[in-house]
Amino acid sequence: QRTPAVSDEEWMQRLSAGDFQCATHLFERYQLRLYNFFLRMGCERALSEDLTQTVFERLIRYRESFRNDSSFKSWIFQIARNVSADHFKKNRIK
Repeated sequence: QRTPAVSDEEWMQRLSAGDFQCATHLFERYQLRLYNFFLRMGCERALSEDLTQTVFERLIRYRESFRNDSSFKSWIFQIARNVSADHFKKNRIK
């Protein structure tokens, strides 16, 4: 008998409560999606890997800002858009 799958929102709630092991499950589910998201935005592979890592650093740092009534997927991709914008703002040619 299989146990029901834990939702992304549940993993995030547990992470917000201090169970940092839950970040591993979210990383496994979203690493490739985020990496491909950055590739589609025109980032090179190495930069896509770095930006993906930065998303997860922010996910942990701002874990308490996740609202339980919102979609985790929307929340993490908003972080990804912010990470991308911050990177390009910081690194634009002057």
